Amino acid sequence: MTFLKVLLVILAVLWLVSLIRVGGRVSYGQAGLFAAALAGPFKIQVLPLRPKKEKKPGKAKKPKKKKPPVAEEHKKEPEEGRPGTLSRLMELLPVVGQVCGALKRKIRIDDLELELIWGGTDPAAAALGYGRANAALGMLWPVLDNNFKVKRHSFQVGLDYGRTEPAAEVRAAVTITVGQIVTLGVRYGIKALVTWIRSGKGPRKKQEAMSHE
Repeated sequence: MTFLKVLLVILAVLWLVSLIRVGGRVSYGQAGLFAAALAGPFKIQVLPLRPKKEKKPGKAKKPKKKKPPVAEEHKKEPEEGRPGTLSRLMELLPVVGQVCGALKRKIRIDDLELELIWGGTDPAAAALGYGRANAALGMLWPVLDNNFKVKRHSFQVGLDYGRTEPAAEVRAAVTITVGQIVTLGVRYGIKALVTWIRSGKGPRKKQEAMSHE
């Protein structure tokens, strides 16, 4: 019974950890660009970078000796009939496409805010820009709504003839659960590993492997 209780506690803890949402928050406006990494209730500032503390002057490090260049004759060449690294990476592109499609369905936009105030020295041009901005947002929202889970959004577009140029404030927060990351990592990691191993075999080995299957 003790072992069963411990196992249940471990499973419960793992389940709770899998529900933690991780991601990032970005905001851009007149104050500049700000970015932070999110892990549950915790937020870690990424941009702007915090100034580093000045290190006390110490002993000067000795310069590292440069290794002599390797002669071209001694460079390893790929074995005849064996695919190169670039061709093997090309084999992984379908798996990468599958990962992007799966991420699109798993990622959640928790917060999306856009405040745009259009202005300009020419009133007619400002009114035209305001209309185009509204049209662009009208085309952008269906794309986001059909491809991502959007929890909360707010789009505001204004017109101010007193401004000499447009001003924008953008804030966005995107998250995904730890459990979804692990699931996707295991599923597509195995696919990528199998594809990479198979792509490293020469044409003859591939034919032999397919004949044995």
